[in-house]
Amino acid sequence: MQSGGEGPLQSIKVNAVDINLFAFRSLCAVYKSGYDEVELQIGDGSSIKDLSRQMTAMLPGYEIVDQFSNTCVIKNISKGLDSEFDTILRKIFLITKTMASNTLTALKDKKISKLDDTLTYEETANRFCNFCERMLNKRGYKDAEKTSFVYNIIWELEKVSDELKYMNIYLLNKKNARLSPELLDIFENVIEMLNTFYEAFYKYDPKKIQKIAEMRKKLISELNNRFEDKKADPKIIHHLINMTQMIFNMMGSYLGTKF
Repeated sequence: MQSGGEGPLQSIKVNAVDINLFAFRSLCAVYKSGYDEVELQIGDGSSIKDLSRQMTAMLPGYEIVDQFSNTCVIKNISKGLDSEFDTILRKIFLITKTMASNTLTALKDKKISKLDDTLTYEETANRFCNFCERMLNKRGYKDAEKTSFVYNIIWELEKVSDELKYMNIYLLNKKNARLSPELLDIFENVIEMLNTFYEAFYKYDPKKIQKIAEMRKKLISELNNRFEDKKADPKIIHHLINMTQMIFNMMGSYLGTKF
């Protein structure tokens, strides 16, 4: 391991032979940690092609620059992105908000097949979240004392898009899938809660913070009551509860950035 001028971590060797199924997850961890060069050893050479495809989709800047039978050398080749943190963080918010609103529109219009179009948003959100987490580990936030708070917000945002993905995949695979009018209304309020957090993040407003707390309490109560409704799908209720709580979880870290 060598240190560089831009961050504490620069190069590393990773032996993933015995955890071949987790080779890419290991690479993700290395990427987020801020390494610029990785020598990765995996169980078989055929996996290198899959790694290349996954890196293109998920790890901005990482490219395979040298390759052997079961080892590849990966470098970060797009350092110009490093100055784009704030822009990409806002994109994560906007992508997540768009994924949620497009999901709601498809469900209201009873066009379940349209949910498939929303899944690409989750892939893009993951890609940008990985990048921002890498930058925070490598350089820290512009206000260094707030780095861990911002990291947690990005982490939770990624989980919101993941939860939307899981819900949409479930609905795509379910025969005669639909949400009751009551659950559609609740989902719309969950999206409003997400939008309110986005607005408060970029412009501090105590009234919006209070609104989020009140919405979370009301939504969780309403959703728990829906478990008693035999016509309501418990898996959908579960996903909506998770999204509500994830949005609320960001509040603690958000407040940490303000004090």
